[in-house]
Amino acid sequence: MKKYNNLWAILVLAGIAGCSTPPPEPTPRLGLGVLDGTVEYEPVPADGLSLKMISNNTVYAGERTSICFALSNDSHLLVSIPEWYSNEPDNVIVYVQPWLTGMTEPDPDSWIELSFDLKTPILHYPLTLMPGNKVMVNKELEFIRMLHVSEGKMRRFFIKASLNLKSLQLTTEVTALQVLPRRKTGDQQ
Repeated sequence: MKKYNNLWAILVLAGIAGCSTPPPEPTPRLGLGVLDGTVEYEPVPADGLSLKMISNNTVYAGERTSICFALSNDSHLLVSIPEWYSNEPDNVIVYVQPWLTGMTEPDPDSWIELSFDLKTPILHYPLTLMPGNKVMVNKELEFIRMLHVSEGKMRRFFIKASLNLKSLQLTTEVTALQVLPRRKTGDQQ
């Protein structure tokens, strides 16, 4: 009889252990980003939003160069963009093409996307823009550092940018970027 009591106790313990509930899923806490590709974001209306290049459009060959873009909320309503990349430069893609002699406007089929690697881990945080506010994104133009422009000459490029978001499609106007010869050591600001 004692043998059956021990067996019965083992079966009850095994049954209780096997019926336990799994630990609860961790709940997202404020400050934790959302991993890229884990959420399908709803489209964000572009009404009242604009994307503009706000940097000086004259740069110097051979120098480290970054340009600044501003995403502005020009409406009277609050705008929330849940897909915003935590690494600010990842939110904008820059396109360029050489401005060749005789050109007055860019060739729509000749844009070159300036590739960059997204900073990992790729996380998204919500961005909320109040009416009249903007967020600025700086993008480095590596190719300017490698350019050589002869003294007294200049190179020009067409440049534009777009948001790197699936939920919000905005593109800047096409702008001219003028590249002057490398500044002499005493000329740098």
